Amino acid sequence: MKAIITGMNGTVAPIVAETLKRHEIEAIAWNREQVSTTDEVEMRQFIEQIHPDYFLHIGMGAVEWAETLARLCGEMSIPFLFTSTVSIFSDDVTGPISPDTVPDAEDDYGKYKRDCEQAIARVNPGAQIVRLGWQIGHEAGSNNMMDFFTNEMKQHGVIQVSEHWYPSCSFLEDTADALFEILTKRGPGIYQLNGNTSYSLYNIAVGLKELHDTDWQIESTDEPKRDNRMIDSSVTIRPISERLNLQTK
Repeated sequence: MKAIITGMNGTVAPIVAETLKRHEIEAIAWNREQVSTTDEVEMRQFIEQIHPDYFLHIGMGAVEWAETLARLCGEMSIPFLFTSTVSIFSDDVTGPISPDTVPDAEDDYGKYKRDCEQAIARVNPGAQIVRLGWQIGHEAGSNNMMDFFTNEMKQHGVIQVSEHWYPSCSFLEDTADALFEILTKRGPGIYQLNGNTSYSLYNIAVGLKELHDTDWQIESTDEPKRDNRMIDSSVTIRPISERLNLQTK
């Protein structure tokens, strides 16, 4: 079996590709230097040439690219999964955030992902749209929570983090496992992945410091007061508490 996957130079897609390989699905990268993201004829030819069993659109790119990919996969009856984000909701939305909560973000990134969701749903009712939280890797060097804490420490000599901010988040490997489950065993629709049920960003920072035995200096703050936790009873993902020794403060 084969899957085309976009975003292989990013954070999530390479881990998803490893998960697919573990399940004997060959992950074939969409190389933008070789395959257009604007020429529909070229895009169609590439998809037809690979003849994939699945298509995962994880990479960033124009809304029109996402829309065209979704439509072509719909026409070819190829299961199509798009990774969206909790950032489609503004900070005015307080969790728990259900799949029925109306996206309202107006910042550039949030609005971009909102527009992608709407375009994909419009042209491919069979698509799977999966909203992800903040991803947790095991080291700095990519766009994940470890980068955030490492950069804070480098810039300020201390990590000041709120004990009243409850983010949606999950470890990259657990996100990849959940995406595989949705891709291969679930039907069309909107899904939300969040492995954090009850822990503040302060708790998580302390847990990551212990897990990786870092020299981080962590101070708790009262601001911001924010709850970005998504919920979705239709899917499961490994809780972050199983990887971190977490205690509420």
